Amino acid sequence: MFDIKLDPNMSIHEQICGEVARLISLGILAPDEKLPAVRETAKALGVNPNTVQKAYAALEKSGLIYSLPAKGSYVSPGGKAAEAVKREAAAELRTAMEKAAATGLERDAAEALMDDIWGKRGKE
Repeated sequence: MFDIKLDPNMSIHEQICGEVARLISLGILAPDEKLPAVRETAKALGVNPNTVQKAYAALEKSGLIYSLPAKGSYVSPGGKAAEAVKREAAAELRTAMEKAAATGLERDAAEALMDDIWGKRGKE
């Protein structure tokens, strides 16, 4: 279910967290949808079940998922998960923008990057 190409520059549990967050933010994983079992995910990815459990625990701590004893882990209901992903992305964007501004990147250059990302260039 998770499309993870293991990246040596990032821990495996962070990659799992990132992929689950991405799927939630895109609506591919719906509120209250059950996530694959820890052992199933570990086997599919070829990683230790403890690594998947650590990822699920981090996702739960951040409010993206919730767990029910002996039943599994589920996407948080009511859009809370998607909103949490967006809040985290906004915080990361703020940090990156502050760093860019501090290094002298001009506002026009930053806006051009945003236009490229959102595909607005050439559409006006």
